[in-house]
Amino acid sequence: MTTPQPSTPDPQPLSSNVRSILSLALIPYLFGLWVLLSCPLGNEYMSGLHRRLGGLFQSTMGEMLGISVTGSPYYVHSGDPFSDDHLLELEVTEGPGKGETIVFNDAFVSGSQAETRLRTLAAFIAVQARMGEDGIPAQFAKSLAAQAFADSGAKRGVFRVRRHMFQPMELEVGAATDPNALGYFEQIYEADVWLDRDGQVQVLKRDSLEHVAPAVESQS
Repeated sequence: MTTPQPSTPDPQPLSSNVRSILSLALIPYLFGLWVLLSCPLGNEYMSGLHRRLGGLFQSTMGEMLGISVTGSPYYVHSGDPFSDDHLLELEVTEGPGKGETIVFNDAFVSGSQAETRLRTLAAFIAVQARMGEDGIPAQFAKSLAAQAFADSGAKRGVFRVRRHMFQPMELEVGAATDPNALGYFEQIYEADVWLDRDGQVQVLKRDSLEHVAPAVESQS
């Protein structure tokens, strides 16, 4: 005859006082974790109080949990290419302001609703250009150039859509440290725009070299 094994008693539920104490303890823990993870904004954007709190929690929680987050002058980005900034530009080549480049993104206050809409529009134009749909970029090039020509008195220019790529956290050897260096820009669309005899804006896309047929020498 086997002896019945003693059954393990069911664990007793925590009392309300213990649950309250644990809940209260979670508040400073989560707050400290938020401070640690928000420190990468860097000293330029942090208040003095935020900076002091970051140092306090880094010396206590950070070292205990193995979390060490430091500020960086570089962008940290894991999105797709169309999450980058896209610039709408017009280089004036004839008339008043010749040699100047008009950046339509700078026409509105940064962070305003109008500026946000323009950034969305620029990304949309870039998407269409990458898909080979040149009709929509040409229409916007015509409209923006017409307004710029009317405001400045210029008669001819080059319309461009450029992608401003994010700078990686770890720079390769020889990479520019300036996030606005030319190497971090990619040209998406380029077209000549000008006023014809009737005062209407005409658009002619510039093809890249890989899309242009090589010249054939005439045979005598």
